[in-house]
Amino acid sequence: MIERKCLSCGTWNNDEDYCKNCNNPIKPSLIRDIAYQSQIDAEKNKPKSKFDLFVLATKNHHYLLVRIIYKIVYSISMVFAAIGAFFAWMLAMVNG
Repeated sequence: MIERKCLSCGTWNNDEDYCKNCNNPIKPSLIRDIAYQSQIDAEKNKPKSKFDLFVLATKNHHYLLVRIIYKIVYSISMVFAAIGAFFAWMLAMVNG
């Protein structure tokens, strides 16, 4: 039989998921899941950076020339990323 001590009120509980005194989670997997979910919620509510807002505004700009320039710069960056990934793969294959 497993006994767990509640981190909030200090009451010892039998093998249960929630404290019988204060109803807070005491099972480690539940505590971890709640912490992970709160971290995800904090990331969702985090405001976007100025660079991300600039890229989004450029991508959906009402002038055709600005959208074309965005697509050209994006394509060039993807080509450089692909070349870099290829060289990283080549280096990984050399080491075995």
